[in-house]
Amino acid sequence: MAAANRLKFDDMIQNMAKYIDEDNDYLVIKAKSKIVENLIRMGKLSLKEIADIANVTIDFVIAIQQKLSTDK
Repeated sequence: MAAANRLKFDDMIQNMAKYIDEDNDYLVIKAKSKIVENLIRMGKLSLKEIADIANVTIDFVIAIQQKLSTDK
């Protein structure tokens, strides 16, 4: 029964995805911000590598980096 419920949930998510504007969705932006923040804190990747991994612009990464430096 749990597997059937999981399949229904996966179908619902896939159906919802076509209505979500990834570039402007609050939860997507929040998740990408957290990913970028974690990668910056690791300190092992360049800004370009972080941007490529998170599928964001370098300006987005720089903004997160600046926010982190002012939060210290």
